[in-house]
Amino acid sequence: MAGLREQQKEDRKKRILKAAKGLFAELGHERTTIEAIAEAAGVSGVTVHNYYGTKSGVLMAVVAESDRALLDQIDDALGGLCDNLVDLLLHFAEIIRQHATTHLDKSIWRQVIAASISDSGSRFGKSYHTLDHQLALALVREIEGLQQAGRVAKEVSAYDLGKALFNLQNARFVEFISSESASSADIDAKLRRDIESLLNALRL
Repeated sequence: MAGLREQQKEDRKKRILKAAKGLFAELGHERTTIEAIAEAAGVSGVTVHNYYGTKSGVLMAVVAESDRALLDQIDDALGGLCDNLVDLLLHFAEIIRQHATTHLDKSIWRQVIAASISDSGSRFGKSYHTLDHQLALALVREIEGLQQAGRVAKEVSAYDLGKALFNLQNARFVEFISSESASSADIDAKLRRDIESLLNALRL
């Protein structure tokens, strides 16, 4: 019986997130309400509140679901295809941008970033930052591969370098979603200058 209740709970959560994703895409974050999400999912507003707390909590859960799908694919998507740090960072950043904008538009992502800051201490805010950390670890693994191939010095901390590069692309991702006119090509050019400038400085 407990197993059935848990299955029903998971089914309700899936319906809520599916409904929320559709409404966020159609109406935007501001015009979407907990009540509208509940109605579209066929549950009560109390149920949505009990599971996710606030509308921002629902939004963060939608992003977390999307990011978990990305985590399942990221190693294969990177696939050891890059033989230097510049190409690795650009390829990684492009994967992130394509995945992000396939699932949510830029206006919703702006709300996601705001919610990740304002609700950083909530359960879903913490989940968002945990998923970010796991994405950064995919970069770390690729850097370890470059070290084994002699493309990155072995005395460098792959973990620290991977986290630093992730934070660099994350800053440019925020710039990308902050402007409707910013293109992937714009961000790629800036990221390339960022990392090449850093690498050139470290060679001095």
